[in-house]
Amino acid sequence: MKKFFYCLILLVAMCAVFVCTGMTVKEQVVGSDNCYIVDYNSGRVLYAKGENERKPIASMVKIMTLLLAFENVDSGKISLDQKVTISHEAAGQVGSEMFLDEGVEYPLTDLIKGIVTMSANDASVAVAELIGGDELSFTKIMNDKAKSLGMNDTLFANATGYPTKEEQYSTAKDVTCMMRELASHKEYYNYSTIWLEDYTHPSGRVTQMANTNKLIRHYKGCDAGKTGYTDSAKFCLASTAVRDGMRVVGSVLGAQDSKARFRAMSTLFNYAFNNYKKVVLLNSGAPLSVDVKVSGGKKDKLSVISKSELSVLQAKGEANCKLEYNIPESVKAPIKCGDKIGEVYAVVDGQKVAVGEVIAAEEIKKASIWDYVKKFM
Repeated sequence: MKKFFYCLILLVAMCAVFVCTGMTVKEQVVGSDNCYIVDYNSGRVLYAKGENERKPIASMVKIMTLLLAFENVDSGKISLDQKVTISHEAAGQVGSEMFLDEGVEYPLTDLIKGIVTMSANDASVAVAELIGGDELSFTKIMNDKAKSLGMNDTLFANATGYPTKEEQYSTAKDVTCMMRELASHKEYYNYSTIWLEDYTHPSGRVTQMANTNKLIRHYKGCDAGKTGYTDSAKFCLASTAVRDGMRVVGSVLGAQDSKARFRAMSTLFNYAFNNYKKVVLLNSGAPLSVDVKVSGGKKDKLSVISKSELSVLQAKGEANCKLEYNIPESVKAPIKCGDKIGEVYAVVDGQKVAVGEVIAAEEIKKASIWDYVKKFM
C-alpha cells in the first residue's frame, strides 16, 4: 500500500512537470496582459503580448527621468558630485520619497540613488528642476526624447508618474525601449544593484533605502529595473538580466499584485535564457572581407573592420544568421581611420535582426601629383 502511495505521488509530480513544461509563455505569464522582452544588443523581439496597448505606468516614468539625468552627466552639462538645492516644490512631493529637506543642498549622486532604489518622488522633481529649470519644462524634454526614440505611444505629464489630471500613458513596448536605453549607461548599475542602505542626510537624519525591484536579490543575473504602482496602473515592472554574456530587457504592465509582476518577469527571463543563445557574428575590430575601392587616394583599396561586436540571440532550431553589407563600391580620399564606411546586417529568414557599423581600418591621404606620376610610370 505504501509503495502504491509513493508511486501515485511520483505520477502526480511527473504530470505536473509535463503540464508546466508544455505550457506556452502566454499561459505562464499570468496576471499581466501587457508584456514585452527583447535582446539588449540587437533589439530583437523575443516575446510580446499586448505590447502596444496604452496604459498608465506609474513610477516607471522615472526611467525617462533617470535616462535624461545620465545623458546630461555624460555630456558634461551636470556632474554626479554637483550640489542640488531642494526647492519647496520638490520637498513637498507626496507618495514615495526620501524625505529631502527644503533649502538644503544634496549631491546629485544621492538624488539619483533615491530615485533608483526607493523611487523617490522628491528626488525626481529636484533632478527635473536641475535639468529643465522646472518640472513642466522638463516634461517637455521627456516627451521630445520619447519621440526621438520612436516611443510613439507614450505621453509624459510629470517627472514622477504620480497620478495627475493631465493625460499620461505608455506601452510595454515603449517602456522596454526606454529601459534598454537606460541600461546602456554603465554608471546606472552602480545604483541599480543597491539592495539596502541607510542614507544619512546632511542634517544627520537617516532614511533607510530599500530597493523596490526584488528581482535583483531573487533572480540570478538581474542587475537593474524599475517598479511602479498606482490604483490605475496596478503593479508594473521594467527590468534587465544577463547570463553568459546574453542580456535581455523586458517590461510587465498591469499585474494584479506585486508577486505577479515579479513572477511574470521571471517567466519572461526564463523563456529568453532557455530558448535563445547568444551568437557572436563579428568581434569588435574584426577585419571584413569586403573590397572597397578608393578614388583619388595614395592607395587604391581600403581595409574595413567592424566597429563593435555584432551579436544576436538565436532560437533553438532557427536558421543560421547571414551577414549582408551596405557598403559603397568606391569611396573618395582623404579617409581617416575610424570613418564610417557603411553598415553590416545580421539576417535571419530574410529579416534584418541586428545592425552594426563598418569603419575604415586605416588612414588614406589624398594622392599628390607625384603619386599620379608614379602610378603612370
